[in-house]
Amino acid sequence: MEYRRLQKSKGGSFLISIPKEWVKKNSLDAGAVVRISEGEGGTLIISSEGEEQESKIVTIKGGENLEKQIRTQYLMGADTIVINFDTKISPIVRERIKEAISKLIGLEIVEEGIDTITIQCLLQPTSMPLKSSLRRAYSLAASMHKDAEEALLNGDLELSEIVIKRDEEVDRLYFLIVRQLRSAVRNQRLADKLGVKAAECLDLRMAAKYIESIADYSEGIAKNVKIIHKERIEDEIMNGLKELSRIAYSLHDEAIHALFRNDTKVAIKVIERSRDLVNNMISINKLLTVKQQKFSTILNTVAMYMYNIGECGIDLAELVGY
Repeated sequence: MEYRRLQKSKGGSFLISIPKEWVKKNSLDAGAVVRISEGEGGTLIISSEGEEQESKIVTIKGGENLEKQIRTQYLMGADTIVINFDTKISPIVRERIKEAISKLIGLEIVEEGIDTITIQCLLQPTSMPLKSSLRRAYSLAASMHKDAEEALLNGDLELSEIVIKRDEEVDRLYFLIVRQLRSAVRNQRLADKLGVKAAECLDLRMAAKYIESIADYSEGIAKNVKIIHKERIEDEIMNGLKELSRIAYSLHDEAIHALFRNDTKVAIKVIERSRDLVNNMISINKLLTVKQQKFSTILNTVAMYMYNIGECGIDLAELVGY
C-alpha cells in the first residue's frame, strides 16, 4: 500500500501523482487518457482503459527473406504490414506472400498495388483465449504422435500424409501464441484480458515451444514411414518402438495436465519416470546393432524422435510449480 498527498493547483483543481511503475506497466506515456471511476466506500478507480491501443503499422522492404520478415513483424504484434517493392510485383512474388500469410492466423491482404501490398491482422488479440490456443495446439500435437505411431506400425502412407499436413496447423497456433504472449508482456491490460500474468508468460512461451516440438518430431516419424513402409521390420523391434512411443506419450499427456492444473505431485512423478524413457531407448539401440542392420539408421532416427517427444513431456513437467 502506498500513500500520496493531494495537491491543489492555482485553478482550484486537486492533483495527485500516479506511480511511475504503474504507468510503464500499462504501456502509457504523457498525454495518454485514463479512465477514472468511483467505487464503493469512497474509493477512486484509475484504469488504463481510457482509449484503445493504437494500431501498430510497420513497413518492410520486399526482397529476400520476405516470409521471415512478415513472420517477424507478426510475432512482434504488428496490426498492419506494408510491403514496398522497387519494381512491379510479379505473380510469383504475390503467391509467395499469400503462402507466407496462410501460415499465420488472422493475416489477410487488404490492399494491392503495382509495387505495394498491405497485409492486416483481422484477428482481435483477445478473440482467442491464450490458454485455449495452447490446449488446442497440444491436442493436435498429441493426436499427431498417436497417428504417427499407428502409421509406423501399420505402414499406413495415407495416415502419415495426414500427420505431415497437420503440422502446419500446430505451427499456425504456435505463432499465434507467441504473438499473444509478446503483446501481453508489453501491455498489462491485454494480459489481464488474455487471462495470463506477466510472471507466467515465459513459462507459457516455453510450453508452446515444447508442444510445437512434439508435433515436429511426430512429423519426422511420419516422413520416415514413407521410406520404410514396404519393408518387413522384425516384430521385436516394432514392439520396442511401440513401447518407447507409449512411454513418451504418457509422459507428455500427464505433464500437460499437470501444467494446466498446476499439479506439482504429478509433475514430479513425470520427471522421476525419465529413467524409463532412457532405458527403453538403450534397449532399442542394442537391438538395432544386431538386427535389422539394413534399416538401422532410419529406425534409430525414428526411435530418437520418440525419445525426444518423451523429453518434451519431461520439460513440460519441469515448468509446473515455478
